[in-house]
Amino acid sequence: MRERSKFILSLAVLAVLIIGCSKLKNLSSSGNSHKLYFCESYDPSTDKCEGKSMKYTEGYLTVMVDLRDADEIIGVSKVNINITNLKTKEVVDTYPYDTSPDMEYVYFDKVDFKSPGKYKVSALKPDGTVIASNEIEIIE
Repeated sequence: MRERSKFILSLAVLAVLIIGCSKLKNLSSSGNSHKLYFCESYDPSTDKCEGKSMKYTEGYLTVMVDLRDADEIIGVSKVNINITNLKTKEVVDTYPYDTSPDMEYVYFDKVDFKSPGKYKVSALKPDGTVIASNEIEIIE
């Protein structure tokens, strides 16, 4: 009888741990619903992102920011796309763009990645607040 009680208690503790961990995972993933990703080319008329990846050769790319999962809007009329070298932590380039504050899905074309390396790309409000960010690797 005692063995059976220990077994049932162990199962109950295991169930609580599994449920608790899954709730934590949901909390952490819902906080990251601002997406920034990359396309070799983007056609707004068809909403087609060609060449979606995290690794590219040098040249121009389109940076996409998607806030639809968060049910939020960009909230500003100007956005800076900031490229920071992950190794040196130095800002490599900043590209200013005009937007409409009510946008929740935005593309920023002709962002130039000039040399190989690993970079953090951030969409920033004029006050420096990060809207979304992601990492990219540029290869030769």
